Amino acid sequence: MRIESFKRGLAGCLIAASLTAATGGGFALAATETVPLERLHIYDVILLPTVSSQYEAQFTKPSTWQVASSSALYLEFQHSIELLPNRSWLQVIVNDKVIKHIPLTKENTEGTKMTIPLPVELLKDFNRLTFRVQQHYTDKCEDPLDKSLWTQILPATKIIFNYNPVVPKVDLGTYPYPIIDPLTYSPAKVHYITSKLASEKELQALAYVNVHLAQQAQTHEMESRVTFDDPTGPDNEHVVFVGKGANLPQVSQYQSAFGNYALQGGQWVNTSTGQPLSGDQGLILFFQAPGSKEHTVLIVTGNSDEAVMKAAAYLTLRPKDTTLLGGAKEIPPGWSPPGNRTAKVPRFVESQTRSFKDLGFRIEEVHKINAQPITYKVPVVSKFRNSGGKLWLDLVYSYSPQLNPEFSSLELRMNDISIANLPLLNPSGEQMVRASIPVSNELIKPRNELVAQFHLMPDKYGWCVDNYVDNAWGKIMDDSQFRVEGGPNSYLPDVGLLNNTMYPYSKTDSLEAVQLVVPSEITPELLDALLGFTTRLGRATLADTDLRLSLTKGNASIGSDKNAAVFKLSRDSLKLPDGAKLIWQMGGSSLMKLISLPDPNNGKITGEVTELGGGAYMEQYALGGDRVLSVFTASTPNGFLNLGQLFENDKSFDKLESGLIQQASPLNPTLNPITETRYHVEKKNAVVAGNWWDNIFNWFKNLPWNLVIIGLVVVFFFLLVLPMLIRALFGRR
Repeated sequence: MRIESFKRGLAGCLIAASLTAATGGGFALAATETVPLERLHIYDVILLPTVSSQYEAQFTKPSTWQVASSSALYLEFQHSIELLPNRSWLQVIVNDKVIKHIPLTKENTEGTKMTIPLPVELLKDFNRLTFRVQQHYTDKCEDPLDKSLWTQILPATKIIFNYNPVVPKVDLGTYPYPIIDPLTYSPAKVHYITSKLASEKELQALAYVNVHLAQQAQTHEMESRVTFDDPTGPDNEHVVFVGKGANLPQVSQYQSAFGNYALQGGQWVNTSTGQPLSGDQGLILFFQAPGSKEHTVLIVTGNSDEAVMKAAAYLTLRPKDTTLLGGAKEIPPGWSPPGNRTAKVPRFVESQTRSFKDLGFRIEEVHKINAQPITYKVPVVSKFRNSGGKLWLDLVYSYSPQLNPEFSSLELRMNDISIANLPLLNPSGEQMVRASIPVSNELIKPRNELVAQFHLMPDKYGWCVDNYVDNAWGKIMDDSQFRVEGGPNSYLPDVGLLNNTMYPYSKTDSLEAVQLVVPSEITPELLDALLGFTTRLGRATLADTDLRLSLTKGNASIGSDKNAAVFKLSRDSLKLPDGAKLIWQMGGSSLMKLISLPDPNNGKITGEVTELGGGAYMEQYALGGDRVLSVFTASTPNGFLNLGQLFENDKSFDKLESGLIQQASPLNPTLNPITETRYHVEKKNAVVAGNWWDNIFNWFKNLPWNLVIIGLVVVFFFLLVLPMLIRALFGRR
């Protein structure tokens, strides 16, 4: 799923690069990358209100950059015209060092533009960019919260990096760097190469490598694509070969980088001994691509299917073996992965209590009157509405002394609805205060946003204040928790739960309950969709235990303890296991799909759904309990490219809605939720476009009962009463 530009849902994100070639080596000597505020996850104007305020953003310096002194911060800002220039200023701070002090005067009230040199000597891997203001509208009696006190940092603000690329050190000891480098501003680009004759084990090894890379990437986006015999591509793509030596003749072009190994007659040979590797010895090779400063080559291989699988298991081992160093690793004969270790808790609320730490939330501390809201994204994968379950928020928080108890509070909002407003009553402050707040079942969704807003009013608020020091702070602890009482119901089956949790596939980091199923004859496009799914799966899990996911080819049976993801062309037959209630059939040669679903009222709905041409479908079936079968189909191979692009695009995939079926459009990564089938989740009847009899039946069935009775009375009148009246009136003559 290679995306040829950096748009990928980052609307407005400008990535500019200019390269100058050296006279001798042809390498890039200088480059420029522009990083707007949006790329730092700031999507709106930064408002700095009150007499004292600041906003902090995070940015990185990639380790493969030698940043030049010509780098700069381009700043656009505006402020209230009421500010006193002799008492009001804006400071730009990098890593606690003020790099620019700007008086807020009448001359720079609107649309001020300024370029500030970036002190490269201050930069680290991870950096803090802070905008801080002090602002006053009078020299005398002043309300510190007056609405005339404001400054805005505008969205056009950006960091302009000028740098020289640095060749990274390529070593298995630091793998997966530089394939995965969380300091970069661009997605990790990976070009996989395997064989169209790849076996189950070779494809399973491909899935292992991709899931592991995605687990290491976490929030850093990945783009991947796969080909069978073409290792060429742009220089910013890392190349990964997975398969037996006999199936990968293209790797011979890198022979000079293999060290003590060579591919001879389709067999890997240790040149120091002159002997081929045994059938259970995998081989891992990792090196900088010859002639390139940007991309690396990784080869996961062996002389048998089992050897390839062992190489993949060794590469993804947790914790990493200390002997995994250098550019080559020959897996010892007889090696096998160790037993599973304790997995981390899944980062979603299901049927058990989860602490903030379990969910990946850190201790959060905010400061000053205009403390920024603390936002938590909380996936809840169980249905509390109309169930015996109850969700509580057990909050642990602290706050500073010298607050005005009359005006200070901690407000909590769930999905934009206030659920509590906790007063901060102790003028001496409090440590580790505990509060239990019930969350209304009506508010709980699969995706939730909890906002904790500290209102930290100074002890002199309401007085005539000339000047004061604002040392107010509030803190939310990570041992706060979402407590589950009773037994909430399951949402399954529901495609929408895949969006940011990959539930239920992500319940264990080892993925031992995950089964991938592909056809006997694979295509690069289908594998693109498989890679997109496993990328999303890896980014939704925490790497803590060895991978155990399985992969099968053909019309394989589904394991009794597995959640299965099946990838197939629409025309391929599929034997569904017991419990799969949703059935698709091709509508002859037309671009329609027949659908048959069980109605909640023990009836049956049949009909047709329009095929968009080149689109793909995501379907989900219940397999009993908390297990599901997800089926990913496309009418043409290119439909799988759309599906893979959708999986890799954070913004588009985040729009996945609840329901049994989602349709991925060929027009960019867009979605058609086919809302007529959402009744399965919402317990409503559905109307699906079908043949004329189905349409009449469904239309009649959904009429209000009072209209039905009136209609029956009218029909009875015209068929029985009216003829009798006619005979009575005209029969006398």
